[in-house]
Amino acid sequence: MFGSDPLLYPTLDPAMQSFIRVAYGILQLLTLLSAVPHARRYFLTDRWGGYAQSSRWTDAVQNPIVSPVLLAVWIGTAIALIAGWWVVPAAAVNLLLCHYFFIRMRWRAVLRGMGAPGFIAYWLGAAVFFLELTARHAPALHGVALFALQVDFALIMVTAGLYKLAAGYRAGAGMELGMANPEWGYWAARWRHWPPRHVLFTVLDEMAWGTEVFAGLLMLVPATRFIGGMAMLLSFAFIATQIRLGFLCEMVMVCCLIFVPASFGHAGGVAAGPLLPGAAQMALAVFFWGYLALLPVARAAMFYNQLAHRALPAPLQRALDIYTNWFGLILWRVFSADVTNFFVRIWEERSGSTRRLVTEFEGFPWTRRFRQVAECIALTSIFTTRRYYPSNRALFDERLLRYARTIPHAPGSRLVFEWVNVARAADRFDFVPAAEYSVDVNAGVIEELTLSHTVRVDAPAAGSPVHEGVRPGSYVPLSR
Repeated sequence: MFGSDPLLYPTLDPAMQSFIRVAYGILQLLTLLSAVPHARRYFLTDRWGGYAQSSRWTDAVQNPIVSPVLLAVWIGTAIALIAGWWVVPAAAVNLLLCHYFFIRMRWRAVLRGMGAPGFIAYWLGAAVFFLELTARHAPALHGVALFALQVDFALIMVTAGLYKLAAGYRAGAGMELGMANPEWGYWAARWRHWPPRHVLFTVLDEMAWGTEVFAGLLMLVPATRFIGGMAMLLSFAFIATQIRLGFLCEMVMVCCLIFVPASFGHAGGVAAGPLLPGAAQMALAVFFWGYLALLPVARAAMFYNQLAHRALPAPLQRALDIYTNWFGLILWRVFSADVTNFFVRIWEERSGSTRRLVTEFEGFPWTRRFRQVAECIALTSIFTTRRYYPSNRALFDERLLRYARTIPHAPGSRLVFEWVNVARAADRFDFVPAAEYSVDVNAGVIEELTLSHTVRVDAPAAGSPVHEGVRPGSYVPLSR
């Protein structure tokens, strides 16, 4: 029924499924605990000094009373997943909170839903929920659920690799920029002194896009699913040693474990709880198959928007944007040059033009504000607004002012945001200040000063497929 034949559908050993649940619970708990010192900014609206844009709905959820309760419940769900308590309800509540903070708030907060780490936490949370729900209450659907998750994850990786290929990884605009960038690289002080064209960087760039594409394709073939999953796992194990991404790499590695087949029998086994009614199981089956059918169509359409710089017919485009935003489908642009070929220093400028550096990207402990990956994502995303929406200066100014209000500074001082380009020299990477944005928080005034005419902060990186978007949450180009 519904795809329980182990000869046709992937299987997952119950012990491996339990390991995935526990590992996810531990990583999610660590993610949430690391966010606790920054909870005021991450989980409140700007009405109370947070990153989220104030509205009637967000103020009702992300306020000083409700938000701490939600965070405590969220931490409780992670503990329950680790301990095996009320697994399906805990996974469901965790998924709802992940969807709200990591998906729904992606375009409504400076935090951008914690970027790729938030997205993967949401995706793996959904995987844990559906695997546990079907194994315990609809075992005949377990194979279909696992199949849908495997195809979804494989297409995430294939499209991420193809985007890297289109964004210049074969032209030397790839891993080396992130590794030499102090905002992202653990060992930036070392890598920035290496020649940008060093053969090691060339190999890493080719492996970065190639592994995602070819391992993703292997994941789609029943006979090679395991090989593809393990290749991706090893790839992210290496990335975890180089790049500051919070717990994203470890979560991706856990995601790869869904490709480890069961050693015997059907993974779901006998349901541990009462079976779902037949109508509910049928609805779940329709959901899984419908999601699977639309996945390649949605991803191809997003690529059409991005690479062809064209929109679909209006009704189809509207449906696409609604569908992809609800399920959090994105073209994973993490670690393309548009994000990694610059970083932003923040200075507090006092009277007499004396400056104090606010940002500290390198070093320990990782609990410091600017050593948190979510903080780096927030800061970078504000300034990529200049590249993604160059004619919408009001959007950039609003986001920058909202962010600046969260930075403590002395009365009468100004905050200076310095855009620093990561430039390739013959034998090293140079850090070239390109522009400054001086912010008077009290007056709500931003002054821009160009420091270098060789870099345009409102233009995509060389060779980038980025174009100006019509609005956040859509890859449709702005019509002129």
